[in-house]
Amino acid sequence: MGTPEFASHFLSYLVQSNHEVLAVVTQPDRPAGRGKSLTPPPVKILAEKLGLPVIQPENLKDPEFESTLLKYNADIFIVVAFSILPRNILGASRFGALNIHGSLLPAYRGAAPVQWAIANGEPKTGVTIFLLDEKMDHGPILEQREVKIEDDDTAETILNKMVLPACEGLEDALKKIEAHSSEFMMQNHDLATAAPKLKKEDGLLDFKKSALELHNRIRAFSPWPGGYSSLQGKKIYFRKTKVLQENFGLAEGSVLIEKDRFIVGTSAGALEILEIQAEGKKAMPVSDYVRGLHQKEGLVFCS
Repeated sequence: MGTPEFASHFLSYLVQSNHEVLAVVTQPDRPAGRGKSLTPPPVKILAEKLGLPVIQPENLKDPEFESTLLKYNADIFIVVAFSILPRNILGASRFGALNIHGSLLPAYRGAAPVQWAIANGEPKTGVTIFLLDEKMDHGPILEQREVKIEDDDTAETILNKMVLPACEGLEDALKKIEAHSSEFMMQNHDLATAAPKLKKEDGLLDFKKSALELHNRIRAFSPWPGGYSSLQGKKIYFRKTKVLQENFGLAEGSVLIEKDRFIVGTSAGALEILEIQAEGKKAMPVSDYVRGLHQKEGLVFCS
């Protein structure tokens, strides 16, 4: 059970393992792109290539969905970036449902754990394989693997780093279940932190924050919603940045252009922009953007 590209890696792994994949559950096709044409999720595309049955329920509480699952007589459900499962669905397999979650639970429960870990400047994150219950990211843990967050990591690079350790953890978790092992750890719910679903406005940059805080948010929210602000009435996305300790005497949000360098003032230090994107255009090296500017002095970003 999964929908985005990240989930498709685990479908590939399971198909090549000694486990039998009976069917795939994913979200319904949704309108996407400029033409808003109906587009299948990545997991469905892969499942069809593999010749697997695909189930796309509109409502997880629909009795017909439960009936369909029961017909497969599955031992277990593997859930990656899908949805909270109702109690009756959790009971529709022999051993319930294993979830692969992109954090070291109980930290960062929610829809965007990788993004919020990077945005908050965490030095590490990880993956947790745990048994689902009716509460979000709440059940007992079978396996965890740590993943280091480097200074230049984005949400996309961390998700890619997670795939291999998560597959190893999933295999070990399945072995424990097959052996009827009771080796699992209950979460300390008092230590739980939230990682809510991202909103467009989360990407809006506030130059009253430090250069490091802004750098972390920009890479955390890449590619969506992106770190953005407004310059001369146009939305500008900062796609790649570097933290500078010196602030060059810049006020918060004001711009210094030195040859091909583009530097923005913050509350602590300055942010050098390396790759930039004007709304409606492609991302480009900042040197190309600077060459196209008519005004190069007195520029200030408005949050």
